[in-house]
Amino acid sequence: MHRSSIARLLAPVAIVALAACGKEAPKPQEKITPITTYTVAARDLPVTETAVGAETAVGLAQEFDPTRDIARRYYVRLPFPIEIARRLRPGQAITVTNFSDNRSATGYIRQILPALNTLTQTTEVIVEVRNPGAWRPAGSVRGEVVLGVRRNALVVPEQAVVLRPAGSVAYVPEGEIVRERVVTQGIRRNGEVEIVAGLKAGEVVAVDGAGLLSDGARIKLRDAAPPDRGGAAPNMDPKTAP
Repeated sequence: MHRSSIARLLAPVAIVALAACGKEAPKPQEKITPITTYTVAARDLPVTETAVGAETAVGLAQEFDPTRDIARRYYVRLPFPIEIARRLRPGQAITVTNFSDNRSATGYIRQILPALNTLTQTTEVIVEVRNPGAWRPAGSVRGEVVLGVRRNALVVPEQAVVLRPAGSVAYVPEGEIVRERVVTQGIRRNGEVEIVAGLKAGEVVAVDGAGLLSDGARIKLRDAAPPDRGGAAPNMDPKTAP
């Protein structure tokens, strides 16, 4: 029999023996979860819409010339949902990112086609963009357009919001424990999530380690990585902070 199996079988016997001798059985070690925290920040959050399309260079039938090809303007066809396309206008700026090298360039809407794809409920938006350096025809690109700005939106890192039976929750430290707080999520962008309800600006939430927590769980603060998107900085244990 495996040693671990023998240990599990003998454990109840040892507890009974200790009780017979008038000694208390040792209590199991309480679990303490190390976490980092983040102060809920209020700031402006762009509302964006993204579509994936393909780039096509003008004059593809011409003999290939690398110098001429790099200098070309490209026309990108981006399929946007019809309700989004109705909010767009010719001349509006769109950020276009090439999947091959992850380079971005600013393009401008040249035309919004009236035809509707009945299968996808999208309409194509033609965007003109100058080649930023090494793009080639027929590559896949992602287009992102800003539709508006949420003023003073509350944002936290995505990992601070976890799914529990009660719904989406965040964990708010109170001394050496955390309390579960049900939250309502808004838009997500660049690893951040908007909090519509459930938290206030200036409150602190658990980030790394949040997925291991439950209401009333014991915690210990550990060093946190510096922020990379602006906003409030993650907090650190003052005993370990430089």
